[in-house]
Amino acid sequence: HLGAENTGKYFFTLSFTTIFVVFVDLGLTNVLIREVAKFKDKAQNYFSTVLSVKIILGVLSYLGVVIAVNLLGYSLEIRHLVYLSGLTMLFDSINLSVYGVLRSLGNLLYEAIGIVGSQFLTLFLGTVFLYTNQPLIFLILAFTIPSFINVIYSSVMLNKNYRIKLIPHYDGIVFKYLGKVAVPFALAAIFARVYSYADTILLSKLAGNTAVGWYAIPYKITFAFQFIPLALVAALYPKFSEAFVSNKEKLAYYLEHSIKYLLIIVLPVAFGIGVLAKDIVPAFFTNQYLPSILPLQILLMGLIFSFLGFPIGAFLNACNKQSIQTVIIFLVLVINITLNIIFIPKFGVVAAAISATVGNVLLTVLGYIFVQKIAKISNWFVFKNFLLLLFSAGIMGIFVWQINLRYHYLWAIVTGTLVYVFMLFLTKIITKEQVFKMFKILKKRTTE
Repeated sequence: HLGAENTGKYFFTLSFTTIFVVFVDLGLTNVLIREVAKFKDKAQNYFSTVLSVKIILGVLSYLGVVIAVNLLGYSLEIRHLVYLSGLTMLFDSINLSVYGVLRSLGNLLYEAIGIVGSQFLTLFLGTVFLYTNQPLIFLILAFTIPSFINVIYSSVMLNKNYRIKLIPHYDGIVFKYLGKVAVPFALAAIFARVYSYADTILLSKLAGNTAVGWYAIPYKITFAFQFIPLALVAALYPKFSEAFVSNKEKLAYYLEHSIKYLLIIVLPVAFGIGVLAKDIVPAFFTNQYLPSILPLQILLMGLIFSFLGFPIGAFLNACNKQSIQTVIIFLVLVINITLNIIFIPKFGVVAAAISATVGNVLLTVLGYIFVQKIAKISNWFVFKNFLLLLFSAGIMGIFVWQINLRYHYLWAIVTGTLVYVFMLFLTKIITKEQVFKMFKILKKRTTE
């Protein structure tokens, strides 16, 4: 609806402020989750101290956003978009810590409700603003309003259920302890955030807003699926922390099976959308986004390794190896920025997609090497499941390709889904016994 250039401005704004949001948190939420999971009786003191520090960091980060966007010489329109998006950044950072406490207490329900509710409100407001042809800044407002409402909701739920209040109170002893542990988390978070969005900033400077618009489509499509590993890691991270102390066999089991289940989900997504990209992009985004097709196919391959990188990174952090994770992310960041600077002027959006994919591969592979030094991971289990699932997704991809040549791509999607499910049972990745057991567990929880 906006066109490639305005989409580029919109996507740049969100990417620019998202980089700065990490300076509001500086790894404190990760430490908060880990420590409250161990010492639940100290939750209020830890939370209040973190909140007091984040208020100061939030003010400084917002000033940093304002100064940076002016120094870089962006237009008045983009500056105004960034100013409003910066407020959203502050609200989101508060939500991050509130939901972090809830995670550490084993409650993901309210976070799920809050996220789904705020996303639907963003969708509603954004659609109304978009189709009533409001100025571009209203699309940023569609994020700010739900984020503010989410702060109210999350803090009320935390107080109502656990008597933990959204009250800042600085405790020097607590901050000294949490801050010391948070340093590698902070560095890792900064490096990861810059790594995730540096390509957008470099594209805007080296190739222009239209190129950013072409890149926004494949980036958003692949990014949309990352809620899956994020949700899994939200549940796994406290479990990793507990198992690291008490049961190394269970620790390995958690990681092996998280990799398996993420592969079950991501491989058909990558193969299916990759095969249908030439039909999906013009159908949903018009022909002006045809240059987005190849970058989308490249990023989908990177999505496979991105999925696996989530549990591996969480594993290292939970096992007190955050320093190793930080070094890995920094190394990948340097490689990513170098590749972008060298190749974007010549290859544009395609170069950014390849650089991102190379980075995801390196993050996963290097992390997995160090994981094996902590627990006895069954490489055969991981490799066998990867090959079987790759084979299953490949067969599915062939069917999708052939059906799409003869019929509508929707028929190809339906056929591909059925073929993939059949292949999962044929290769015994999933068995009837596992399905029955799952339904039995779900039925039991429903009745409870």
